[in-house]
Amino acid sequence: MEIRRLTSGDVIAYRDLRLHALQESPTAFASSYEQEARFSLSDFAARLHPNSENAASHMLGAFDDSNRLIGMLGFSRENRPKRLHVGSLWSMYVLPEFRGQSVGSALLDRAIAYAQDLDGLRQLVLSVTAGNVAASALYQSRGFELFGLERDSLCVDGTYFDEEHLLLRLSHTQSQ
Repeated sequence: MEIRRLTSGDVIAYRDLRLHALQESPTAFASSYEQEARFSLSDFAARLHPNSENAASHMLGAFDDSNRLIGMLGFSRENRPKRLHVGSLWSMYVLPEFRGQSVGSALLDRAIAYAQDLDGLRQLVLSVTAGNVAASALYQSRGFELFGLERDSLCVDGTYFDEEHLLLRLSHTQSQ
């Protein structure tokens, strides 16, 4: 398995995985399949290119031995001066047939290692749908701690889902 940053050459595989994720796990994402299925390929490509406001932002991809994109995890860093010390992880997804094979662990470990190398970054935050035991266990195994619960955060087909907010304090002591 290879973990690397997605590039413009990966945009079709990324779009396909993202749309699959939104269909297969609709309660795991704030966006919906119906919404993103209307996006152009350039909309998806834009997510793979950091902009001047968030040069550290990127999407990691996990690839199997046949170079198939099987998992993803997004990283972004706050760009407002008072929040430069905060990074976010988002859009974690692993194809069902590859779950339980450490793909999510490899993506998460790579993102945490990247974050720890960024000067001034002190913490990572993420959200997970309450009741997603496997994802919560993975995040907690890496030191993430619950700091909040947002009731009725998502509404999917008329059913409301709570979202847990987690935080990881990074181990370095770099300055801003």
